[in-house]
Amino acid sequence: MKRYKSRKKPQPQSAKSTPALPSDPVEIEIESLSHDGLGVGRFEGKVTFVSNALPGERVLARFSEAKSKFNAAHAIEILSPSPDRIEPSCPHYAECGGCDLQHLSAERQLELKQIQVLDQLQRIGQTTPTKVLAPLRSASTHYRRSARIGVNQLADGEPIVGFRRKQSNLLCQIDNCEVLDQRLENIFSVVRDTLQDAGDIKMITHLEIDLGDSGGFLTIRHVKNINAELRQKLQKVADQYQLTLNFAGNDASQSEQPSAQVCYQLSDEKLWFRSGDFIQVNAGINQQMIDQAISLLAPQNDDQILDLFCGLGNFSLPLARSGAQITGIEGNISMVHQAAFNAEQNQLNNCEFHCANLAESLAGVHWYRKGYNKILLDPPRAGAATIIPQLTALKPEKILYISCNPGALARDSQLLQEQGYSLEQFLVMDMFPQTHHIESMALFVKGKKPAKKQKLFAGKGHRG
Repeated sequence: MKRYKSRKKPQPQSAKSTPALPSDPVEIEIESLSHDGLGVGRFEGKVTFVSNALPGERVLARFSEAKSKFNAAHAIEILSPSPDRIEPSCPHYAECGGCDLQHLSAERQLELKQIQVLDQLQRIGQTTPTKVLAPLRSASTHYRRSARIGVNQLADGEPIVGFRRKQSNLLCQIDNCEVLDQRLENIFSVVRDTLQDAGDIKMITHLEIDLGDSGGFLTIRHVKNINAELRQKLQKVADQYQLTLNFAGNDASQSEQPSAQVCYQLSDEKLWFRSGDFIQVNAGINQQMIDQAISLLAPQNDDQILDLFCGLGNFSLPLARSGAQITGIEGNISMVHQAAFNAEQNQLNNCEFHCANLAESLAGVHWYRKGYNKILLDPPRAGAATIIPQLTALKPEKILYISCNPGALARDSQLLQEQGYSLEQFLVMDMFPQTHHIESMALFVKGKKPAKKQKLFAGKGHRG
């Protein structure tokens, strides 16, 4: 009789435990700044991200988290400060999550942002721009013309009006905000006073504010209907700030879209928008950005220019003013209608607008078949990887890429390079001062497609 040895059931391997971090603060040398505004140093060889720390500093940091590949910590004392460190001017800076670079001089903020994007272009995209242009600069305060303000209520009925706390979903009570347009001064405290004796206000989730050159919108986002008395109080707030009041619920029956429109002025065009339409938050940088885009694309009367993710026509209309034929594409049909309305209001008849899902195949789409010699695209944070093969198939001589995500730009720059486009000119734009967010512009010019590497051996039976 054959005997079999009994086998023990294999035990699942336990996950590797992360070594416990010291409970006491430790000294860390900060080497660089991460893409999200954190100081980068090392503790016992392991990458450690340290909030409230700047490159070149030696800090005393307390650990908050240990992951398999990195640690997280907060600098509780600056032992050797950077010459670029400044005292934050906002009294809420230590707890508010709206800004994360107020402790760094405005000049150095922009320099480090440029370094970060160039590093990612080289490291991820294996791309180095032929020419780096001077950054587009902005005022570091009172630049923001749109905002989303949270609303909540404590158990004792006290209303909370503000932004999220750093690394938290909880709200920070705000009195005023230094990066918001001065026309919104004290709006936090005014709203809070309005809600103070309004009873249960938990049906309100947040406020959205968008300003034009004159007037704007105050949108109240809510999950349940708001009673008439509270509506009247909120109307007084809107009137005080010369804003059109709008209520937006979870479904269409609860939403009340006003017919009013407001506008902002570009050099030669007025762009009208409604509540909920996307606008660039920084008006000063927006105008500079448009001027720079026109300079790089150098539109001519016989050009056919494709403007992807065109929104209200922010780039389309100034480009059309040059005499080129413009085709703007946007995924939101409401914005398409608004862009066409703006073209009509500005008496520009050399542009057209269409709605399309740019993540899908464009083969057979009538506007795609027209052919274009220049393309501008301003995609969302995810970038444009899915559409790049369709763009390069058109063989445009120039592609101007506006990016709000350095990682996506770096990845897409490699894709464009593989299709024969070289990154000729690049710059960063100070769209979001006091924060780690980066806006940049990259001009790709068509050259020769790189030759594929030849295999050393061909066929199965190579003989020497």
